[in-house]
Amino acid sequence: MSRELVTRWFSRLASGEQDLPLLISEGNIYTPRTALNEVMRSSELGNKLQALIETGRFGTTAYEEEQVAKIRLRQILQAQSEKPLFATLSGKVFTPSQLLQEIESNTAIGVQWLNNEKTHMSLLVSAR
Repeated sequence: MSRELVTRWFSRLASGEQDLPLLISEGNIYTPRTALNEVMRSSELGNKLQALIETGRFGTTAYEEEQVAKIRLRQILQAQSEKPLFATLSGKVFTPSQLLQEIESNTAIGVQWLNNEKTHMSLLVSAR
């Protein structure tokens, strides 16, 4: 993948996604914006991150992928106002902080949110 393709990949991401953690290299987490900057600089890190983007991978193990998803959800949910954000068919309503608690407690709802975020992350990294 050329620098131009990485630029195109980055430009296809929603602006809110460009600064959320997505890629891991050598135990460090990087946002798409950081990856683009490193690729444009032709740094060693940029080459590693470009290779991840080329192959549609995060550079993570399943455990690390879950941790990145938790970090992303924490950033997203903490930026929301404490108004009801999610409701179940049974009528239970969740605020962002309650959803974070569900995610941290590994409840069925929390696991569902994590799995949805991991699927979303896969779509982001494969959008070339």
